[in-house]
Amino acid sequence: METQYHIPALLRESIDGLALKPGGIYVDATFGGGGHSRAILAQMQRGRLYAFDQDEDVLKNLPEDKRLQFVHGNFRFISNYMRYYGVEQIDGLLADLGVSFHHFDQAGRGFSFRFDADLDM
Repeated sequence: METQYHIPALLRESIDGLALKPGGIYVDATFGGGGHSRAILAQMQRGRLYAFDQDEDVLKNLPEDKRLQFVHGNFRFISNYMRYYGVEQIDGLLADLGVSFHHFDQAGRGFSFRFDADLDM
């Protein structure tokens, strides 16, 4: 089940900026709702996409696609994971470093300014 809680800003511009190559290797450092990853996969006939996110919530958003390797971890370890998967070089990396409103709308997420809840930074 897909949870649409984040609509990527500047989606077309971000994908165009990657200048996707046939058979390329790409990284989505902040998978989140999966919007950027889905757009990359839609444009890419073949190749490989490595998507990173440490938030367990995003597991609901994973598309079934053999070209996608999801890494449930922090993007600060990208180089370690790329070595693990035998990837020496990537063709592009996308990182949406903004905060999703989904995080603000749920008290238990630890970011909300709308609800009285413990912070989880």
